[in-house]
Amino acid sequence: MKKLLAFLTFLLFLLLLWFAWNWYKENVACCPETVVEVKHGPLYFECNGYDPITSEAWAQKKSEILSARAEGKKLLIVGPSYNGEKKEIALERAIAVGKLFQPPLNEDEIIVNTRAVDIDCENAQKDDLGKTLFNWVVRNEYVVEHHDRTYIYFKYNTDKEINIPHVNKYLDALADELKSSNKTVKLIGHTDHDGDEAYNLELGFKRANRIKVDLIKRSVPEDKIFIDSKGKLDPIADN
Repeated sequence: MKKLLAFLTFLLFLLLLWFAWNWYKENVACCPETVVEVKHGPLYFECNGYDPITSEAWAQKKSEILSARAEGKKLLIVGPSYNGEKKEIALERAIAVGKLFQPPLNEDEIIVNTRAVDIDCENAQKDDLGKTLFNWVVRNEYVVEHHDRTYIYFKYNTDKEINIPHVNKYLDALADELKSSNKTVKLIGHTDHDGDEAYNLELGFKRANRIKVDLIKRSVPEDKIFIDSKGKLDPIADN
């Protein structure tokens, strides 16, 4: 009888031990904490922060950007702002990134601009450059390049061919790019605010067509060129 009681006590002890061990595993020592490592590209920004954060890959990326440096061009840096952030932060980011290039670039070799990106900060950090854009652009009194468009300036009230070295050089490069890729170009004519709307709309079309003719002369296929006119309806400045 005593042996049976001892045996049952021992079984009860083992059962309690088993329950205690399972409780410990589930509540105390279940599993190691899972750490999710977020990988960033060469350049990114903290949410609502403007100081650029760089990784070891930044040196190579910076070298790649500088390798496209060309005489007569400046480095355009377009800083982003993300959903929920103030728009002004984009300019602060662009200026801060520009300082990463000084030296070898001088301050007057860098141009900054901004854009709002329709993406949240966390997803933007997954982009290689945090949605920052870099482009070597032409900036003079005849040709002004931006990251998504270029302005070519005609003389007042004319659509005559612009036979100027700055313009010819730009159109040569544009033609080469169009011929060697699947890209197309849209040419939109603009005017100042003087004159009536119909006249300016027609002048805009003539200006767009003038550049189209110049590109066709450079052997760009006509089906890669589209033209339109805004006339005086979409000014970039007051008159």
